[in-house]
Order: sequence, then structure tokens, then C-alpha cells
Amino acid sequence: MNRLHIALAAVVVVGGVSGFRQISWHPPDDVLVMWVRGTPEQTAIYRQSLDDYLAEHDDAHWRMEVIPSRAILQKFLTGIDAGHAPDVVNLHWNQTPQAASTGQLIALDSLLERDHVDPTAFYPIGLQAYRYRDELFGMPIKGATVCGFFNRSLFDKYGVEYPSHDWTWAEMLRKAKLLTVDEDGDGLPDVYGLSPYDIANYVWSGGGHFVRWEQGRWVSNLDDPATIDAVGFFVDLFWKHKVSPPRPGIRTEAPMSTFTFEAGRIAIELAGPWRIPDYQYIDRFDWDTLLFPRGPAGRNTRYAGSALVIWKGTRRPEEAWRLVRHMTGPEATAKMAKIGSDMPPLREVAQNAFANPNTHWNEDVFIEAMEYDVRIFPAELWWDDLFRKMQDELDAALTGRETVEEAMADAHRVTEAYLQRLYASEESL
Repeated sequence: MNRLHIALAAVVVVGGVSGFRQISWHPPDDVLVMWVRGTPEQTAIYRQSLDDYLAEHDDAHWRMEVIPSRAILQKFLTGIDAGHAPDVVNLHWNQTPQAASTGQLIALDSLLERDHVDPTAFYPIGLQAYRYRDELFGMPIKGATVCGFFNRSLFDKYGVEYPSHDWTWAEMLRKAKLLTVDEDGDGLPDVYGLSPYDIANYVWSGGGHFVRWEQGRWVSNLDDPATIDAVGFFVDLFWKHKVSPPRPGIRTEAPMSTFTFEAGRIAIELAGPWRIPDYQYIDRFDWDTLLFPRGPAGRNTRYAGSALVIWKGTRRPEEAWRLVRHMTGPEATAKMAKIGSDMPPLREVAQNAFANPNTHWNEDVFIEAMEYDVRIFPAELWWDDLFRKMQDELDAALTGRETVEEAMADAHRVTEAYLQRLYASEESL
């Protein structure tokens, strides 16, 4: 581009900007920043909620920035260290302990009490998930538990009855076997019966635990027969029964292939309503929702959600709290639910706004599931690191290098040694 063209382009840009009278420019210090995470569909819903807030509050100046989910916590912690962090951040529930442990989040219990926000209106697990050392640091903006989806078209094609409301692990396995199909006769499945989500739901629904509280400390529970049996059932879905597509390891929920629910190559996918913003556009086949199957100990599934937290260094804490209250309140979460968001954090909003009679799928499944035994991992700073180490050992079973019993014995030793070092280090301080 020559200089004349550059000059003309500059004139057009300046003239265009100056022509928009409705644009109000604010000094950088006057603009507060909110970071959000999620898919484009999910973050678009957050943006709409923020736009609604700005339309109602002429004195508010906010900028929303979308940060990759895997990077948001580390970038936030780096910003805290530098003394220049976003005012409000959308964190996943299991990121809260690390962020709260810095002492740089505003505790919210006193603000709820001051402003008469009723904590009992929320799903209890939705607030518990954002507590650290008995203080609340995040207001849930969405949250649910693991349920599932099934491809009606595949069930109809192969003459398999739809899952019953009170289905069990055994029923799930039977149907998954019938729906794992080699359609072209090359000896390899073209459709798999099941994508089973993560291992925690099986351990808890099988009556097991990863760790247990004993005599004032956490100890490994990976030598418990119920835990070993539950892990064995999970691993057998891949190796013995071969009803689930191979995947790189326990730590990931996704198969290492093109076998996905949205591609029509998975008959049953266990997941949560966070899939709805993406699945609502599927038009290649008919699908519906289902509850997680009952295990030997019932339905004991994992919570998943995200919350808004406030950086203690924000220049305007009251304005940040006002935004958080708006975006996690009944009106905003009801509107987000109606335009395709995840489960609202308030029980009444979920019951009245999330369930939609105009959809072909049943949202009531996700609402009912929140009344079962929904669980979270220990709210400890070290938990994520320890859980990764457990999973590294359990991957030996999922990838076929070791038996379940061998992998569990190794995971038990690693876990117990980790916890012993942890408590020994604390006692030496």
C-alpha cells in the first residue's frame, strides 16, 4: 500500500470514529475489567448479561475479556503478583482454593449478610464449592452435575429400548454393548455405545473414595475394595467390554479419535448441561437427556460449575460486587438459562427458567440430578497436584500396561507417601 492510500485510510478511520456521537471514551483507569472463560457460545451469553447490566447502569464502565480456560487461573495469579489483575474473574470451581489461598480475593459472607442475599436460595453444593477455609470467595454463575445424553436415532436404528429413569450400571453396560456396532464389517466399531465421562462419578457411586479423613488428617483410600471395584468397572468399559472408544488416559474425558456424540458416533454420552449450548444446534439426529446410572451406592456424581470472584486490589470493590450480584442474581441467571446457558445456581430459577417446554430434550433431568448426592473434591490447595499423581498411576490400567489391582496398589503407595510428606512438612514448621 503506497503512502497516499495509507493517508486516505487514516482519514476514513478518523472520520468514521468521529461520526459516532454515541461512543463515550473513558480513561483506562475508569474502566473495570472482567475476565470470562468458556466456548464462544458460552462467553456470548456472559457478554449479553454484561450488556444488560451496562444498559441499566449509566455510571458503570466495564470491559469483558475472554481468556482461554486453561490459562485463566495462571494469568490471574500472575496479575495478582504484578499488582495489576482484573477486577472480576470467572473461575472454575476447582480453581478457587489456589486463588483464595493468595489472600487476594474478597470474602463474600459479610456482603451477602449485609445485602440480605439469601444463601439458602442457592443449591448448597454451589456455594460449598467456592468456600476455602470456611469462607466464601465466589458467587456461582452456573453449576450442575453429571447426567447424560443419548442418541435416540441410534437407539431406534438398532432396536434398543431407551434408558429407564432408574437405570443402573448393569443396564448401561447392556445397552452400550448392543450399541457398539461395526457398520462396515471391517472388524472395527463405527459406533461406540458409551462415552463414560470421568472416573470420580464411578468411584463415588460405587461406594468408594479417593481419600478419607482419619484422626485429623487425610489418608489414601485407594486400597478400599469398593474403590478398586469401581475403578475396575470403569476400566473394563474400555478394555474388557470395549464399549467405549480409546482415549489417552484417565485425566481426559475425550476419546483420542473422531468418536464424538455430536458426530453421531457415540450412543450414550455421560456429561452435564454445559454441553447444551453446543448440542442444541445438532440437526443430524434426534437426542435426549438422561440421569447418571445408579451404582452400588446410588447416584453420587461430581459437581461442575464456575463462579465470579473479586480481586481484593480492585479500585472500586462496591462496583465490582454490584456487577457480581447482578450476573449471579435471579433475573440475569434466568435470562442466561433461557438463551441456552448452563444450569442456574439458584434452585427456584432452575425450576422456573431452565426447563423449557419448547425444546425436544428434557431439562428436568438436570434439575432432578441436583437433588441427589452431588460431591466435590477436598477444598485443599494440594488436591489438584495429588489427583494428577493418582491419575498418572491409574493411567497404567486404562492404557493396558498394568492390571487394575497393580495400578491401584501403585496409586495407593504414591498417594499415601505424598500425604505423609505433606503432613510431615506442616508439622516441622
